[in-house]
Amino acid sequence: MSSIISISKFEDLSDDILMDIFDLLCPPVYIYHSFFNLNQRLNRIINDSRLLISLDLSHLINPLNFAYHCQIMLPNMSKQLISLRLSNEQNLYEQIKIFLLHLRLGNFHALRQLSLIQITFDQLRRMLADILSLNKLVRLHIDMFDGSGISSNELNLIANTLINKSNSIKFLHLRFNREFVISEIASSSLTHLTLDACASSDIPQLLSHCSNLTSLTIKVEQSRRRYPLFNITNCDQQLPRHNLSSVICSSLTSFSIDINDLTLSDIKYFLSSMPYLDYFRIEGLTYDIDFSKGDLWEKIFENQTKKLKQFDMTGLRIWLGNNADDDDDNLNLINQINHSFGSSHKYWGKYWSVYQTHKLRPNHVNLTLHAKNL
Repeated sequence: MSSIISISKFEDLSDDILMDIFDLLCPPVYIYHSFFNLNQRLNRIINDSRLLISLDLSHLINPLNFAYHCQIMLPNMSKQLISLRLSNEQNLYEQIKIFLLHLRLGNFHALRQLSLIQITFDQLRRMLADILSLNKLVRLHIDMFDGSGISSNELNLIANTLINKSNSIKFLHLRFNREFVISEIASSSLTHLTLDACASSDIPQLLSHCSNLTSLTIKVEQSRRRYPLFNITNCDQQLPRHNLSSVICSSLTSFSIDINDLTLSDIKYFLSSMPYLDYFRIEGLTYDIDFSKGDLWEKIFENQTKKLKQFDMTGLRIWLGNNADDDDDNLNLINQINHSFGSSHKYWGKYWSVYQTHKLRPNHVNLTLHAKNL
């Protein structure tokens, strides 16, 4: 009795099995390269809304290849595309400009994550309404190419619209390369916020209105400029104080700040509203030597941030003034800092270092430490 051998073909597989196979292809754009327009059945399967696609097109250095994506592939992904990254970084062509010539961002209703890198202000202004219309968008990362030449009012309007008007965005990263002013009202939907250029006076505003924030990362623009030839003690002025006495950021567990000219008193003031912090990181440039005093940090940990588990001071540059003009004075101060963060202390231990920033700048020290066992 002869046996009958059954030969299966790829097309014999069920739709569900083909869907499982396509799910394994990485990146999923290969599905379109390999199967699009082979037949109607495959077109129907690869255009199924259950097949979710993430695209990072920032690596495409050939403008013809990118144009092919915009004209042929992306129009068929309006219900499937959940993540998109575009960038003008290649300097060979403007991806975002070409994208806008062929497509409308608002048509991609399934988008959950969007990154626009080195975008121009005009391009961002044209895309703003579509960004706000994406009601499934959870993560938004905007890195503006250059904020110069743009009026402050225009920049403030765009920034505050992105912070205030979206009801779905939880993770927002704005890098405008220029300071902007935050308005009176902030969004309550944000849980993770990163601002690359923020006025120090805006931080209390953020803390007062973004009640659902669990993570805040800020780079503070220089709030007031001091000059080495001046008496910095006499010319120093306190930051304008906003009332934080009744503000408790009960959800905020992670706070990172690039201080750029703030004092330890400023930091203590901000931390007073963050009793549930789990992680705190600080870096930047300061003129306040108090940042290098371990006993002051210990008081903050014991009185204000009792739930803190990790504290990182990453390359904090401290300007020492004209009283440390030579290596000997600088070395003496470093020895004092070493003593302040004693290796046997319950907070400090071995994960810290203090060193001179640069031999051409002897009146700066660079302080790096990691506090354990908080």
